[in-house]
Parts: sequence; structure tokens; C-alpha cells
Amino acid sequence: MRHSLLIFVLIFLISGCEQQQGKSEPVDGNQVVLVEVDGRPVTLNMLERAMEARGVEDGEHERMRELLDELIRVQAVANVARSEGLADSPEVQAELRLAESQTLFRHYVNQAQRAEPLDEEQLRAAYEAQLKRSGDRQYDVEVIAYADQARALQAIERIESGDIDYAALKSEAEASGRRVERPGWIDQSQVPEDFAAQLAETGANQVVAKPLKDSQGWFLVRVKGRRDLEVPAFEQVREGIARSLLQQRRQALIQSIHDQAEVEPMLPLEAADDKGPD
Repeated sequence: MRHSLLIFVLIFLISGCEQQQGKSEPVDGNQVVLVEVDGRPVTLNMLERAMEARGVEDGEHERMRELLDELIRVQAVANVARSEGLADSPEVQAELRLAESQTLFRHYVNQAQRAEPLDEEQLRAAYEAQLKRSGDRQYDVEVIAYADQARALQAIERIESGDIDYAALKSEAEASGRRVERPGWIDQSQVPEDFAAQLAETGANQVVAKPLKDSQGWFLVRVKGRRDLEVPAFEQVREGIARSLLQQRRQALIQSIHDQAEVEPMLPLEAADDKGPD
């Protein structure tokens, strides 16, 4: 069995080389059946997808043969599971539907991004916009977390009125279990625009006049130091900008499709919640 599979894979490799040299027309990988297991096909595309997932290159003949052997074993077990009715169980049906949705999701998004690749002008424009948002300085900051805006504002007012200094406020916060963190050096692009304006006006060893809000809560921010921003060259950050733009496009595409989808709740969840206990 192993000998025959090895010969088969080698024949496939030779065929692939001939196609690359123009000796034959490319074929649909779904139509190329490498082997049938109890009548169920294992196709060229299945092997290629498995190779991609495992990081197996075309020239790695032994690993390709081992992977094809594994696919055959998987197909054999799947055939038995199907014959025993396991494919009809609710758990398996749910998992299959989920896998199908996730696979289609991934391929659709990737296809959409390949259809509209980023060009150099877009990357340069994003770079210039980032420089503008960043400003010309960096700030070494330390933050104290508060449960809500009111408590953070109250802490700032205590500092500004001279009721307490920062060192005492920090000790008080640590004693009460509040988070005190040192994010390190940041620039204005890393905080909301209205906060960035206040940050730029704050000197070293001073507390920013308004609290910072993010997904984790509200923060009193103290500027420990300031320095000129060292602007990275475009080529140094080009790949990072590309990843960021692609991610933004991806999220915008998903949100757009979500907004157009007809979502109809099939269970009266809200009615059940409103009903409450008798």
C-alpha cells in the first residue's frame, strides 16, 4: 500500500512539473482524484489544502506521502462514522455547519481583499496621516484606574486643588486595590483626539486635566516625561501599515454585509425576559 501511494505521489509531482513547463493544461484540483477510499474520493485539492495547513512544500515528497496516508486514514474513519449514522447526530451537524460557515467566511474575505489590493499611494497616504496624528512628541505616562468617570474626575480635582499630591494618591490607590500601570511611551495617535489635545498641553510630572477612557475603564494619567518623537522611515513601517489597512477593510466589509443581512430571531427571547416570574 505505501509503495503504491509513493509511486502515485511521484507521478502527480511529475505531472505538476509538466504543467508548469507548458506541456499540458492545468486541471481542476477538485476533479483530480488521488485515491478512493470505500468509494469516497481524496482529491488533489484536499491534499493541497492539507499541505498548506501543515506547511508542507511541493518538493517534500516524503511528507506529502505521509500526509496523503493520513488523509486516507481520516477518510476511512469518516466513512465508517457516516455509515453508522454519526453524521446525522445534532452535535456533528452543528459542527459541520459551523465549519462550513467559517470556511466560506474566510475564503470570501480573502477573495475580496485580493480583488482590491493596496497600492503604494494608499500606503503612503496612510503613513502621512499617521505622522499627522502622532504629533511631534512622545509621552512617558503612568495611569491609575477608576471604576467610573466621576471617581477619576474627583481624583484629578484633588490633585489640582492641592488636597493631595500624586505620590500619596498613587499609594492610596494601591492600598485600595486599584490598578496602577506604566504603559510607557505613547504618542497622540494612541489616544482619543480630545484627550490628545490635553496630553499635548501637560508638562512633565503633571496630571492630564481630563481622564482617559478606554475599553477597560477610566484612568487618571500622569506624564512622567516628554521627548521628541523619532519618526520611522516609511519602509520601516510599510508592512505594519499594510496589515492595519487590510484589517480595517476586513472589518468594514464584514460590518457592511452584517448591516444588510436580514436577521430574524426565531426564539421569543425578549418576551421571555420581560415575562419574569409569576
